[in-house]
Amino acid sequence: MSSLAPEIEEEAGRLGDPARAAQLRRYFREPVETYGLTAAQIRELSDRYYPRVKGDLEATISLAGTLLASGNLTLASVGLSILDRFRRRLEPRHMDIFDGWVDHLSNWATTDHLATHMIAAAVAGDHSQVDRLMEWTRSPSRWRRRAAAVSLVPLARRGLLVEEALSLSDTLMEDEDDMVQKGVGWLLKEASRTHPVEVRAHLQRWRTRAPALVLRIASEKLPKDQRVLKHRAQRFASC
Repeated sequence: MSSLAPEIEEEAGRLGDPARAAQLRRYFREPVETYGLTAAQIRELSDRYYPRVKGDLEATISLAGTLLASGNLTLASVGLSILDRFRRRLEPRHMDIFDGWVDHLSNWATTDHLATHMIAAAVAGDHSQVDRLMEWTRSPSRWRRRAAAVSLVPLARRGLLVEEALSLSDTLMEDEDDMVQKGVGWLLKEASRTHPVEVRAHLQRWRTRAPALVLRIASEKLPKDQRVLKHRAQRFASC
C-alpha cells in the first residue's frame, strides 16, 4: 500500500501553493518542507485516498509511515489524517511502530498530530506504555521529549492518568527547550480541567525552578487568583 505514497506526493505537488508554503514556514523556526496546502485540501486528499486502503489497518500504517518519513509536513499530515480513520483500531502493539516514527519528527505540528492521535490511543489501551514515555523524557531529541508530554494530553483532559502526567512532567519541568516547555505546560493545563487542586499544588512546588513559560501555560485554566506564576523579581532575574 505504500505504493500509494508517490501518487499522493504527485497530487500534493500539483495542488501546491509556493506562496502559502512560504507563509506556513513562518510558524516554524526550523526548516520545514511543505507544499502549502490548506487544511481543507489535506482533508480532501485524505478523503480521496481513504477508500483506496480498503479498511486495511496495517497497510495504512505502512502508508502513513512512508509519508511521515518523507520529512514533508504536507505529506505527513495527509498520511496521519488517513490513519486517523483507524484510531479506534490502534492497539498497544503499534507503539513499537510509533516509537520508530518519532525519530522522523522535525516540527511541532507533526509531533503533536502523531502524539495526540496515534500514540495517545496506544497508551489508552495499555497504561504501562507510560513507562516508555518516561524514557522519552531523557532523549536528546526535543521532539521526542515534547511527544512524551503531549501524548498524555487527550487522556489528562478526560481526567485519566493525571498522577502519571504529573510524574512525567517532573522530569521535564526544568527543560531549557521552549518547544518542550510548551508541551509540558499544555499537558498540565489539560490536567487542571479535572484536577485543579492537584495541578496547582504541583505548580507551587515547582514555582521557583520551573520556566515562566511552563507556569503561565499550565495556569491558564485555573481561576485568576489561583494561577501560579513567577514573581516579578524572578522574571527579571531570569532575563
